[in-house]
Formats: sequence, structure tokens, C-alpha cells
Amino acid sequence: MSEDNQHMFMKDEKPKTTKGKMMTALIFQNPSHGKNMDDYYISQGYKRIQGDGEPVWVQILVLLFFCVLCAGGGAVCGVITAKEFGDDSPWYGNLTKPSWVPPSALFGPVWTILYLLMAVAAWFIWRETGFCRQPLPLIVFFVQLAFNFAWTFIFGLAHELLGAFIEIVLLWLLIVLTMILFYRVKWWVPLLLVPYLAWVTFASCLNFALYKLNPDNGESNDA
Repeated sequence: MSEDNQHMFMKDEKPKTTKGKMMTALIFQNPSHGKNMDDYYISQGYKRIQGDGEPVWVQILVLLFFCVLCAGGGAVCGVITAKEFGDDSPWYGNLTKPSWVPPSALFGPVWTILYLLMAVAAWFIWRETGFCRQPLPLIVFFVQLAFNFAWTFIFGLAHELLGAFIEIVLLWLLIVLTMILFYRVKWWVPLLLVPYLAWVTFASCLNFALYKLNPDNGESNDA
């Protein structure tokens, strides 16, 4: 039985003592056994230890941490590159765009929702794995988040359409890897990232279309 895939159950009764030492009954259950095994252990008087076993106030603080990191980090990137996006941007406004490009005002609200969904997904995984007990899923999550932020600067500040496209393809692959790792911890959590993956897929297509229509990164249009 893989220790990484184990869920902990604790006997919901007064602990027994032997020679003055407290004995706690623990049962480890493999998620592949499904929900029926969960119900069985609960019916036998065991209760499932939620997340990392941390107090509620700690769990709330960690949720806020993820929200600030994702949504706050995205907002900071948006503020830094605000003059480089939207129709008011001399560079972006002069780019030749495909007919299906969405309104510039749509990007901000969409990314805010996606960042919050990302934060909640990461928080659910943290409740199961902590930061240290099974670190790989959250490590990959943080790496893809860094790629997410980096794209804003490559596209918006450096005006490198091809470089931004290559970077966003790598981001797409990291998102898929994150979803796979999250699935192995808690099967339904990756569903929270489906809108994120869909939007990045769309953004990748848009990025590529902009590059094909502006192979010189829009420099001739500026002239």
C-alpha cells in the first residue's frame, strides 16, 4: 500500500491506556477502495482526520495565503503591465488581431475567478498533504503559477509574441501535470482547474494567432 495514497482514520472513542501510556487506534485506508470503505470505517466508530489535522484558524490562514498568492500575485502582475494590455496600449492596440479576440475588459474578471479557483484547489490539496508530508503536488503547482506570472511579462513587457507562445505551451503542460498530481491526492480537486486549463488553451491559441499576424511583434505597426 502506497503511503502517499493513504488516508488516516482515528478511532472516535476514549483512548485506551496500557501501563500508563495512551494507545490510539489508527486505520490507514487506500483511496482505491473508494467511498464504501470510508463509510465502513466511520460506521465502526472511526472518524476521518481532515486535512493536515490543523486547527480551523490555521486552515483559514492557509486558504488566505493561497488566495493572496494567486489572486494577489496576478493583480500585481496586472498593475505592472497595465499600460501594455488593452485597447489603450499603443503596442497592444496596434497589433493585428483575429476576429475572435475577446474584449480587453473581459480578461481581468476572468483571471480573478481563475486565480481564486486555483487557490481553493491548492488549499484542498494542502489539507490532505500538508506542505512537507507529500510536497510534489504543491511544488508543481507553485512552478506552474510562476510560469503563469512570467507569461505576463514576456508578452506584455518584452513584447515577445513567439517567446510568450512557447512559454504558455510549457505552462499548459505544467497545468496538466498539476491536475494529474492533484487527482492522485483527491480525485475531484482537478475539476476546479478545468476552467483554468480551458482558458489557457484559448489564450495559447490567441497568442499563436497574434504571432502569426504580427511576426515582427507589432514593431512595424508602431512605426
